[in-house]
This record gives sequence, structure tokens and C-alpha cells, in this order.
Amino acid sequence: MIVVTDKQAHCWAHDPRNAEQRRRRASKGGRGKASREIKDLKKQLQDLVQDVLEGRVDRSDAVVVNQILNTRARLIELERRIREQEELEARIQALEEQGTDHRGGGFAGWG
Repeated sequence: MIVVTDKQAHCWAHDPRNAEQRRRRASKGGRGKASREIKDLKKQLQDLVQDVLEGRVDRSDAVVVNQILNTRARLIELERRIREQEELEARIQALEEQGTDHRGGGFAGWG
């Protein structure tokens, strides 16, 4: 649990002074995983092609495996888009907090 003292206006996660560091951390999050997953998918596809061409895997089985690999690829893309959306939301929130009048007014940066 993060506690904000009377001397602090924000916890670390919402302090505008930490916005750049939060942005950098968020942009790094998950990149390695997606890259590995894509690399693994490409390798599986290459192996599948080779196995079909050499007769080790039946073509109808290969079609089903390819459909599964395509589903995995779509899920990776969906995860990437969700992560990107969350990063944008965090950046917008940080910008809004920087423009908020902390004496009771609303957002001073738009309008």
C-alpha cells in the first residue's frame, strides 16, 4: 500500500515528477516476451513447412496446426495493442494531472 503524507500531493505512481520514468518503464514492459513469442512462432512455422514438405506431417494436420499458430499470432497482436492502449492512458493521465489545478479547480490545460 502506498501512503501519501500531508507534505506530498501524490504517491510515486502519480507524481508528475516521475512521469518520464513511468513512461520508460511502461514502454519496456512486455517487449521481450512478444519478441520471443514471435520468434518461436516463426520457428514453428518453418519446422511445420519442412515437416510437410518432407512428408513427416500430413497436410490436413498441418492446416490445423497453422490455424492454431495464426490464433496465437492474433493473441500476441491483441496483447500488444492492449499494452499500447494502457501506456497511452497512463500518459494522458499524467498530462491531465500536470494540468490539474490542485486548489479545487478542474483541468487547466484544455480550453
